[in-house]
Amino acid sequence: MQFIWYNPDLNAYQKGTMNEYDELVKSSSNGDRFDILYEFPEESDKLIDKILNSLNTVREFGMAG
Repeated sequence: MQFIWYNPDLNAYQKGTMNEYDELVKSSSNGDRFDILYEFPEESDKLIDKILNSLNTVREFGMAG
């Protein structure tokens, strides 16, 4: 499985496996602020990248306004 989550340390959305998510949460002082938004089967890379890019673009645009 692949996931998309919000990383408050980077102020960005990221993708990865549950193990990658768990490691980031454990090493962060903001671990309680990490939110998983989507869960996908492994073969969904193109869709995951499209959603991730859209989320980060909207986040950046919102911060500029």
